[in-house]
Amino acid sequence: MTPTSISLQRISRVTVALTAASMLIGALTGTVHPMSVAAGAAVMLANFHLLRFLVSLLIRPGLGARAQVWAFGALVLKLTLAIALVAGVLYQFPVKPLSFAVGSTLLLIAAVFEAVNAGSRVQTSGPPKSTV
Repeated sequence: MTPTSISLQRISRVTVALTAASMLIGALTGTVHPMSVAAGAAVMLANFHLLRFLVSLLIRPGLGARAQVWAFGALVLKLTLAIALVAGVLYQFPVKPLSFAVGSTLLLIAAVFEAVNAGSRVQTSGPPKSTV
């Protein structure tokens, strides 16, 4: 089996699918607040794409100082988003903290799912040999 690459677009799509499923299950069972789950997932997806943009600017060769300005702008936007999120939760916007946390973890679950699916099986021809 040959290893495949991890796709950031697939991670985003799986996150959206998990968010929709969590919102539906939450609405049917009453265990989570669906809009808070959506808000948590949306904040994490925005953060994910801003980090992707920032890293791509920093590692792209030959762009010089202009790329650093864009990278700094993306970092400021990301940090502003994080501060707004904390302020929103602290000032009791209609966000339920535990439901928001459920939505926030869906990106991590999607990333792990994608990494497991992209991994390759290690095949051995017997028990491991001792080095002692």
